[in-house]
Parts: sequence; structure tokens; C-alpha cells
Amino acid sequence: MADTKDMEGDQGDGTYGDVKQDSWRVHTPEGTPDLVRLDLNPRVSLISCLIIWGFIFWCMFYDDANVDMAEAKTWVTDNFTWFYIGSQDVWALFMIVLYFSKYGNLKLGKPDEEPEYPTVTWFSMLFACGTGVGLIYYGVSEPIWHYTSGNRYVNDPYRPDNLVAQDAINLTFYHWGIHGWVCYSLIGCLMGVMCYRFDLPMKMSACFYPLLGNKVFGWIGDTIDILSIICTLFGVCTSLGLGVIQLNAGLNILNDDIPIETWVKVVIIWVITVIATASTLSGVGVGIRRLSEMSLMLGLFIMSVVGLLNSPVYLLNVFVQSVGYYINYVIYLGFYCDAFAMDTPSAMGTERGRALDTGTDAPSEWMDGWTIFYWGWWIAWSPFVGESSTISISDVF
Repeated sequence: MADTKDMEGDQGDGTYGDVKQDSWRVHTPEGTPDLVRLDLNPRVSLISCLIIWGFIFWCMFYDDANVDMAEAKTWVTDNFTWFYIGSQDVWALFMIVLYFSKYGNLKLGKPDEEPEYPTVTWFSMLFACGTGVGLIYYGVSEPIWHYTSGNRYVNDPYRPDNLVAQDAINLTFYHWGIHGWVCYSLIGCLMGVMCYRFDLPMKMSACFYPLLGNKVFGWIGDTIDILSIICTLFGVCTSLGLGVIQLNAGLNILNDDIPIETWVKVVIIWVITVIATASTLSGVGVGIRRLSEMSLMLGLFIMSVVGLLNSPVYLLNVFVQSVGYYINYVIYLGFYCDAFAMDTPSAMGTERGRALDTGTDAPSEWMDGWTIFYWGWWIAWSPFVGESSTISISDVF
């Protein structure tokens, strides 16, 4: 695109050329209450439901489903680590270049529109949606795990313990830093430009309109939307599952009469589902907004209490030092694929007295359980979280 003005399309009214509409979409008449309003693509909805329910029944009635999925995930890690790692770097580089380019100030909505929500509200919704359960679950446990369990740093007997602790925090920063958030930023910019600025439907296939044209309103677009729905569901289930495990354990600590059992987790899932459904039906501006703001304030309160009642000077030293360490090593971490450990055992490493990367440092174990798991999780969430409004591209980043 040569100029931001060119992005207004041929019609000059903010629409993107001659956009075809879905002739098979189901719409309820105008004026229908929000609670019963219906607007869907039957093909996408039906096929998505069939695939999702088929997967659910397969997991319920096939005893080795968990084993097969674990093996499939390990196969992906062993064969496509280079793709996951490399693509995250490409997206991060693209967003950084875009941020400093002339398109950085491009608004995702119409040029004369103002943001629907204040920046703090928008940030709280994005933060609560994008990292809520995961950050609570892994915020403390992940650096401790990296510090105490086997990985390429812990396995090195010649590495000072203080440096191992710093590496543990650095790995956590890496998994929750630029390389993770770039998934949300990229999808947010794409959907914001195509849906708010050019009035295309709010669906993932709209992001491909500049490449595919009106084909996004056919089977190609339906396939993209079906895939995005399934990925989003898996991402939500991952977060929900981790949150439920943590809630069940926490309730057990508070009350011994609450056991850590499957039926308790099922009850927690139903309670969370009811609350989430009520929040969604109330609209973004009511339930989702208020819950997000409450979550952000509560999180800041807990962080402040822990910081002030512990050792604030020590924590500030660790934070400043860790930020600098992350900036210094982010490129190294961003491109690290564990390639030599993936290939073959070290040649005569023992005879030469070298520390060997063994055990949980193998790509099928450590990379599979951490970095590749994280990138798959972030990517799966991106269609759901990556929705922006009338802010600019630089604001998103």
C-alpha cells in the first residue's frame, strides 16, 4: 500500500471496494433484542459443531486419546520447532517495523472516529482476556520450575546458581513477552483495519480479503473461519482447564472438606461457564468491561501487597535487572530451537569432560512442554483476543 489514503478503497466511504455479502447468512430482523438476536453462517456453525463434538466424543470414549494427542504434539515439536520459532520472530520483526513506519499512526477505525473505550479500559480488557488465567497459573510457578527442574541451564553443573535463577526468570519473560503478545497484536491490527475501517464482517477470513477478494465469502473463507473457531475453542479449554485445576487446589487448601476430584472440577467449570455467559450476554461495555477492570485492579492490589510486605527493594532490583537481561538475550532466545540436542547425542562429550544436555532438555520434552506449548497456546487464543477498535496500530503494539 503506497499511502494510507489508498486504503480508503475506490468508493471513498471507508469500504474496501465492491465487497460481496454472504447470501446464506442467517439474520434476525432489525430491532430484535440482543439476547435473542441471531447472525451466523450455518455452514461454518454446523461444520464447526460437528468437528468439536466429534472430538469431544472421541476423547470421552477412546481410552488412549490422551496418549495419542501427546504423541501428536511431540511429533509436531520434533518436526516443526523451526517453524514455530521462526514464524514468531518474523511476526515480531514485522510488528516492530510497522510500528516505526508511516503506518504506525494509522487508525484501525474510520479516520474521524474516536475510541469507544478509554485506553485504561481497553488495556484492562485485553490484559484480562489475553493473560488472565495463564498469568495467575504460571506467574509464580514457571520461574520456580525453570530454577529447580531440568533444562539446559540447570543441567550445566558449572553454571552459578544466581545465574540459573536469572535464566529462570528470563525464560518466563520470554514466554510472556514480545513473542507471545505479537500474536494478539498482529491479528488485532488485521481485524481492526478490515472490520472497523473497511466494514468487513468480524471474522478471521476478513483478514484475507486483500489476498483472496470475494473468495473469503465462499468455501475458502468458511474453512478459515472453521479453523479459527476450533483453535479458539482449544485455546479457551486450555486456559479453563489450568484455571480449574488451580481453583480446585486453592479451595482444598482453604477447606479440607473440598476434595481435589473430577466432580469438583466439573462444578467449577459450570460456575465459570455461567458467569462467563452472563458477562458475554450483557455486552462488551457492561459485563466484560467491568469484570476486566475489576480483575486488573485486583491483580495490581495483590502485586502491591506482595511487593510491599515482602522485600520491595530486592524485588525492584530483580525486576530492573531481569528487564535488562531479557533485552540482552531476547534475540538469542527468540531463535533458539534446541537444534543440537534434537539431532544426535553429543559426540564423546563425556570423554572430554563436558556437561551434557540430557533428560528433560530434549526437544520432545522441554521444548514440547514449554516454548512450543506456549506458542501454540498464544496462537490459538489470537482469533479471540485479537480484536481492536478505533485505536492506532502503534497503540496496539
